[in-house]
Amino acid sequence: MRTATEIEKVSILGAETIHCGFHLIPYIVETVLSTLTSSTYVLFTDSHLSVLYLAAFEEAFATAIAEIPEESRPRWISRVIAPGEQSKSRETKAALEDFMLSHRCTRDTVVLALGGGVVGDLVGFVSANFMRGVRYCQIPTTLLAMVDSAVGGKVRSLLGAWAGGKLTSFSRADRYRHAPRQEPHWSLLPALLRLHRCFLPRNSPSSRVREWHGRGRQGKFISSLLRSQALTASPQTAAIWDADEFAKLESGVVEIHSAVLGPSTRTSHAGRTLETRSAAQSLLLSVIRASIATKSYIVTIDEKETGLRNLVNFGHTIGHAIEAIVTPDVLHGECVSVGMVLEAEVARSLGKLGNAAVGRLARCLKAHGLPTSIGDPVFVKSAKSAAINVETLLDIMRVDKKNAGNVKKVVLLSRIGKTAEERATGVEDSVIARVLSPALRVFPGPPTNTDFKLATPGSKSISNRALVLAALGSGVCKLGNLLHSDDTQVMMSALEEMKGADFTWEDNGETLVVSGGGGKLSVSPFSAGLSLNQG
Repeated sequence: MRTATEIEKVSILGAETIHCGFHLIPYIVETVLSTLTSSTYVLFTDSHLSVLYLAAFEEAFATAIAEIPEESRPRWISRVIAPGEQSKSRETKAALEDFMLSHRCTRDTVVLALGGGVVGDLVGFVSANFMRGVRYCQIPTTLLAMVDSAVGGKVRSLLGAWAGGKLTSFSRADRYRHAPRQEPHWSLLPALLRLHRCFLPRNSPSSRVREWHGRGRQGKFISSLLRSQALTASPQTAAIWDADEFAKLESGVVEIHSAVLGPSTRTSHAGRTLETRSAAQSLLLSVIRASIATKSYIVTIDEKETGLRNLVNFGHTIGHAIEAIVTPDVLHGECVSVGMVLEAEVARSLGKLGNAAVGRLARCLKAHGLPTSIGDPVFVKSAKSAAINVETLLDIMRVDKKNAGNVKKVVLLSRIGKTAEERATGVEDSVIARVLSPALRVFPGPPTNTDFKLATPGSKSISNRALVLAALGSGVCKLGNLLHSDDTQVMMSALEEMKGADFTWEDNGETLVVSGGGGKLSVSPFSAGLSLNQG
């Protein structure tokens, strides 16, 4: 019996094939079994997602298969692979093929890929080479896997050949290379909650993670477990495209987290229908839907990847480099979150983005439980983090797909909701290296009578150190790109009260002029009294 589910639709490439809703694993399973009849179903996923979803899929398949007459009941088997780009290897491909051969899989096998771009790319390739006619069904757990990578918009031109209402195999790309451009027969493209870690707190108990799914009609099956991708993908998308949606994410932290980790359970299925959907769930659905709609729009108008589609990779240039070092200890979404902050810092260092925008981005990500620097505990506790350095990151970034020759390309913001260009921007290695450098090294030299101007990297701690050093010096020091935060304001007020420095602004507030007191500080009797009484 088909599970009652209410969905919302988002169009991509001219068709409403992306469907969003709650608690759809049973529905996905029912649709696969009724639409893709087979003797054997094989599900591949990675170890991150298996903890969250494999048991739920096993239960749903067992329940649905039990309703099929015993003589025609299909088999359901699964295999878990290691997460991360390192799994896209000849060794892993061979291991998956050997697994299928050992279980006597044949041409009528339906292969299901539960995961993001890595799982989709790898398992799709395995399906294409295993046996002619093997059907491939993707269940993407990330927005990009749903609309761009894996079997998203970039491979749409390879899909669509079907005759007489019969599903054609998705396994052999050469079959579709010269196929007429028709709408694929069916597909389920949903938006779940990206559980790669884009918005779920690290300590979230897996038993309480909510499933998100969607359904549509097109040449393969796609479901998207949003995770933190609602929450890494959503800030990411809003930051490059929609300031109003970003504001929703800033103001709706409590509601969004309530919808993801609230009291609703798998057994209650709250949110599957409109009657059971809370206001918090509706908000969560709206921000996810907005993120999907934006990415779908970009993919639709830039189907052949002329440059605009690069925007959906905001945070990925640096994020992927970090991920290559720390995977699987740190999740993809966590690395991209740090990458977004660092790429915003690159834009700021180039004068394209203001201090306030960088602060908003970092605060929003942190509010949703995401790291904003490699100093975050999730990185510190990984022994692999010790290998993160500027030279290694730059070397890994050499092979980023957005690059043009030796020029590294980064998606640069000009403000929240808008990018500096409608494509990734070429950035010199020296600029990226300056942002990635963990600290400033000060070399003492002979005193001079010339004014000194320093462009800070926008860090809160470094901005405060620059203020103190300028106050300790004699003469004038001009500070540009100073981070405007509560902490820096407190530091300036304290230095002024102790008569350690005088501050003025020039260049319309862009440059702080510090007249240092040479280290002579004066504490007021009132302040001294407070200190003594408290001590």
